[in-house]
Amino acid sequence: MARTTRTAETLRPLLGRDLLLRYAASSGFFEDADLVARRAGVERDIDLADGLPNLEQALANRLKTRRGELTDLGHPDYGSRHHELIGEPNVDRTRHLIKLYVLQALRDEPRVEKVLSVTVAAEHKPPRETVRIELALRVQGEPTVLNLVLPFSLA
Repeated sequence: MARTTRTAETLRPLLGRDLLLRYAASSGFFEDADLVARRAGVERDIDLADGLPNLEQALANRLKTRRGELTDLGHPDYGSRHHELIGEPNVDRTRHLIKLYVLQALRDEPRVEKVLSVTVAAEHKPPRETVRIELALRVQGEPTVLNLVLPFSLA
């Protein structure tokens, strides 16, 4: 189903707007973010993300942030606990805990209507330190499924 401009405009208040980030690595690797400066033909110092791109960026930020890291800024429950597992072996037990902690973090995101699936898999055989977190989410007011992939290193 193609997204229309009207649909995007209708969803903007719900999905929000934030400063647009560019990630150094390819799509899906939400590392080393920097603000996006002007795009061609746009007269502003920095650019904005809104709608689904903003939500995708917000979810990546939520999952990349350690729970409690923003306590001093008034957000003690923001983030995820899966960072507590750094140093643990890449085995089923650890991957199940990562999934649990990701689900807990997503529960706190009001723009996510329903988590359709979370898969945490070892990137290599035999498993090394990196896992791949794959999410399929139903977003409030959005007919299409949002898919997001995040790597996570246990090293």
